[in-house]
Amino acid sequence: MKQLSKILPIFLIALSCKAQSPILDISENRGTDNITGAYYKDTHNLLNPFEGTYIYTNGNTSLKIVLQKKIKSTVNNNRYYYDYLIGEYQYIENGIEKINTLNKLSINFSNAWNYSIGGSRIITSGNTGCDECLPNEKAWRGGLVDELTHNNADLIIRRITVNGIQAIKILVVWRMKHKKETDPMPPRASFPGGDYILIKQPDR
Repeated sequence: MKQLSKILPIFLIALSCKAQSPILDISENRGTDNITGAYYKDTHNLLNPFEGTYIYTNGNTSLKIVLQKKIKSTVNNNRYYYDYLIGEYQYIENGIEKINTLNKLSINFSNAWNYSIGGSRIITSGNTGCDECLPNEKAWRGGLVDELTHNNADLIIRRITVNGIQAIKILVVWRMKHKKETDPMPPRASFPGGDYILIKQPDR
C-alpha cells in the first residue's frame, strides 16, 4: 500500500504533463491561439515535398532558394513547438549579388524564426493566397525576411511541373512599413516582389 501511495503521485504528474503538452496536426485549423507546451507536428509529412533547391533565372538575374524541413523547432520564446519549413536564398541582379543568406543553413538554430524563410501553414483551395490552387492541392504559406533592409514579406509556395520537371511557383508580397510623414523613405527590399517560377535542382 505504501508503494502504491508513492507511485500514484508520480503517475498523476506524468499524466498531467502529457495533458499539458499535446501533439497537434499542423494541417488542422487551430484558429489564432497556440497552446503553450504543444507540439504542432507535420503528422502527414505535408512539408516534405517542398524540400529542395530551386532556381529562377532570367538572363543574368537569378533567385536561388533552398528549403528544408526542421523538426520540432521552438518558436515564440519556447512556448510551443513546430515542425517548420525553413529556408535561405540568394538573389543576383544583372550579374551582381544583392543578397545571399545561404550560409545560415549551416547553423542549427533552435528557434526557427532565426532563418530568413519560415512557416508551417498548409493552405488549400479557397484559402487566401491559394486562389489558383486545384481542389486537392496543398500549398505552403510563410514569411520571408530581408536582413539587409529589414523588410518582411508574405511568401506563398505552390508545387508545379514545368515541361515534366518539378518546380515551385512563389508569390512574394513585401509588407508596407508604417512611417511618420517626417521619416525618410525606408529602403527597398533586396529583390522585387511578385511571382517567380523556380526549377527544382537534382539532389547531390
